Amino acid sequence: MIRSNHFHDLLDCLAGQFFENQSARCTGTDFGINISLAAKSYFSIAIISEALPQDMAVLGVLTDDSAKSASRNGYTFTIYIDIAKITGPYLRPLFLLILAHEICHFAYYYELFIWLGDTTGIRAQNEFKYHISNKLIDAVTEEDVTYQTVIDEHNIEELINTFGDYNKNHFAQGSRTVLDYLSYFRDFLEHLRFREILTEIRGQDG
Repeated sequence: MIRSNHFHDLLDCLAGQFFENQSARCTGTDFGINISLAAKSYFSIAIISEALPQDMAVLGVLTDDSAKSASRNGYTFTIYIDIAKITGPYLRPLFLLILAHEICHFAYYYELFIWLGDTTGIRAQNEFKYHISNKLIDAVTEEDVTYQTVIDEHNIEELINTFGDYNKNHFAQGSRTVLDYLSYFRDFLEHLRFREILTEIRGQDG
């Protein structure tokens, strides 16, 4: 069974790096002891600060790594954040909202990977690609549209107002899933001390 606390080490890894460097990367053992060994070699996660068009503040992109390296079977989930849109004292809690939401997306990819056999072989790669290719939104890339797929985009107002109130279809895009994403989202925020941090900032404003 995949539990929300299986992703706590991942959350700590990404949050710690981001607050130091405004960017982050998680690979291999960074995922922690509760993520399968095969998944640790199959997935990587990156957070990149980048200017995004119009009012978009967050963009999630899933990239097939074999596009750049034929010997590499795996995917990178990149979270682009336009920090210029969330500067100021509320950067920290807003980032935690974003991170909790985006790792709910990753939890679905991890669930799918486990369901397909928890292996990094070519057959598993093809099956994973098949399952996500018909479920995700328009592909965008500078080189080849078959390898990079936009799966999630939000503005800040939407993230604050919805506060995690997305149904399973938002994360799984109609695919099979048994995860309780709202429960995951709330647990992630609790682990990241979201309310405590938000209360501290409000106290400083007052």
